[in-house]
Amino acid sequence: MDGEVSRAFVKEQDAELTSFRDDEEHVKKMTEWLRLQEKKLDFLLNDPKGQAVAPEKREKWIKESQETIAKAKAELGKS
Repeated sequence: MDGEVSRAFVKEQDAELTSFRDDEEHVKKMTEWLRLQEKKLDFLLNDPKGQAVAPEKREKWIKESQETIAKAKAELGKS
């Protein structure tokens, strides 16, 4: 048994590594989603084309973007 590793131990390590990779991928995707939402919000607030959007629709999108950004930052632990 010297030098051998229990299969259960190896499976546990593999599961932990898979979980870590999944978490890391989720953070990466959430960070990218946050970046896109911030870009969208900036467009709606500052770009002349964004300001040309119908006022009701623009305000709705601004509000939705701000809420989405706040949720994503909270999930990522950013402020």
